[in-house]
Amino acid sequence: MTRASNRRSLFILVYVFAAALALAACSGGDSPAEKSAAASPAAEQRETAVASSSDPEAGSDAAALIGQARAAMADVGRYAFTLHLVQKLSGGAAADSVFEVTNAGKAERSPLKLDQTIDSVQDGERSSLRAILVPDAYYVYDPSFEEWGKLSSEQAADIARTLSDYQIDPAAALASAASLGTGLSSAREGGHDVVRYEGKGPEALAFLKHILEGTLDLGSMDEAVQRSIALKSLSVSFKLDAVTHLPLAYRVDSVMTIEYEPGAPSELSQIFEGTYAKHGATEAIAVPKAALEAPELDPPIDDPEATEGDLGTLDGVDGLDGLDGLEGLDSY
Repeated sequence: MTRASNRRSLFILVYVFAAALALAACSGGDSPAEKSAAASPAAEQRETAVASSSDPEAGSDAAALIGQARAAMADVGRYAFTLHLVQKLSGGAAADSVFEVTNAGKAERSPLKLDQTIDSVQDGERSSLRAILVPDAYYVYDPSFEEWGKLSSEQAADIARTLSDYQIDPAAALASAASLGTGLSSAREGGHDVVRYEGKGPEALAFLKHILEGTLDLGSMDEAVQRSIALKSLSVSFKLDAVTHLPLAYRVDSVMTIEYEPGAPSELSQIFEGTYAKHGATEAIAVPKAALEAPELDPPIDDPEATEGDLGTLDGVDGLDGLDGLEGLDSY
């Protein structure tokens, strides 16, 4: 298996079993029309013109909005969230591939709990799981087998460390956006504040690498591969409630090249987006009785001799062949 193929296998593992991403907003969020506009900001009717990204005062105003959103979200202990990732990889040492993963769920921050449904598509092959993370335990439900399984406390801790700030700490995710500095611009659109960035400077790559820690498991790559990443374009937007300052949606579009093998750059285009809703108003996360009574997954999911199709191995989940285990999960 090529290094690129290994990256893709680990990438699927990070997003399916760590449950990092999501698509459809939970109830209580924006209207369908508002969600469509969030996905395509140009479709919104602007109430004010977007300030020039070269205007230091515009960057200051945008940074202030980000600061207000961070402060507002820091006090929210429960919320519904969605995340959605689409990656297209082509050329170079990597085989052409399209990967999409969507997740819809809710989070509690103290103590950390997540309840989410994960749907992924890898080159046309689909898989679906429900996953619940609570302190010292991680439960997965495979609808194809209609049964629950439980990971060990050590594996649950590994997964907790892989989760994105965009899932479990939106205030920290917003803090990374502040690093875009004077390149930020802001506008009032449709009753919302929208903060944007367009560019490909050093600040853009630094911001993107924070996201790539999860979407490419960047930290476990060879340093030469990490250094090979060249950003071609980056577009970022955050939609905020104009009254409460709470974050409602974000979208990060990027195109870059990466050399899995020296001198053979592959092009990677990525859409990373999500929403927040029901701030402070979601129901408490509860583990179903069937999950509590589920056996611990055994043999370990990285055991190559595990019985194929047995939920205890997690090898029978559609579209997940070739996964090598939980080692290296140090990003999302």
